[in-house]
Amino acid sequence: MSKFKLIALDLDGTLLDNMSRLPKENIEAIGKAKKLGLKIVLCTGRNPLEAEMFSRQLESPADWLVTSNGSYICDGQGNNVIFSEYLSNSDCQFIFDICREFETDPCFYNREHLFYGNEFKKSLIEINKKRNIDPNKERDNSTYISSDKEWKELLKNAKLPFIKAIIYHENPEHMDSIINNLNKSEKFELAPSVLCGGFMKNVEINKKGIHKGSGLQKLCNHIEINMSDVMAFGDSDNDITMLQMSGLGIAMNNAGDNIKNVADECTLSNIEFGVAFSIKKHLL
Repeated sequence: MSKFKLIALDLDGTLLDNMSRLPKENIEAIGKAKKLGLKIVLCTGRNPLEAEMFSRQLESPADWLVTSNGSYICDGQGNNVIFSEYLSNSDCQFIFDICREFETDPCFYNREHLFYGNEFKKSLIEINKKRNIDPNKERDNSTYISSDKEWKELLKNAKLPFIKAIIYHENPEHMDSIINNLNKSEKFELAPSVLCGGFMKNVEINKKGIHKGSGLQKLCNHIEINMSDVMAFGDSDNDITMLQMSGLGIAMNNAGDNIKNVADECTLSNIEFGVAFSIKKHLL
């Protein structure tokens, strides 16, 4: 019998390939682990709607979703919410004001939608090009905000509260200044976000104290297991806390050295099905 009870899986750069697809090799390995009695949690920076979409692609849905870097925790069907923590209106306004100071714009996520501006739109075009699809194809479940007037209207009248923000900037020095200003406020938990080979310079923003490690800890408390019972997989800075806090933290080979250095071990890359490889190695 395995000493682990829960497998925590990051999505982008970990469970998914570089086209954001869920490989059958990983699906099959996860299915076998579930048959042995292990629980599966998708632990992602994506919002609940997107996490649930990938959950449905497994042989049977994930048991739990820790989404938006730990700010929203629910079951694998997007129900039974056990924790949520939102950015306040003043937090969102503060983030927006910093963006305008450095001539960029934010992305704001609620539990089912993304609102983005010009900077992310440029990044989206590059993503589409790398995936050999129409550069102007819009992102699913998202809305492009084109003007300050629209941003102000959104921040004033949003139907659902925002659970996470991301800021992008093409100038690395400006991004460093943005991160410094956000840190000085002592309001937020910050993590760089690495997408599509790391060509985008950005930072993910949650309420202070909210991160994947804290979300996973809350879930473990809820289902009455210890963090030492968790095997966690990740590749990016927003995965560091859960890799450090889990019983076995496994970094993907496509992760940066700073991620590998905090993990207990390294596996194959996401495109080499490292998740499947390590599940077979430790559990099957």
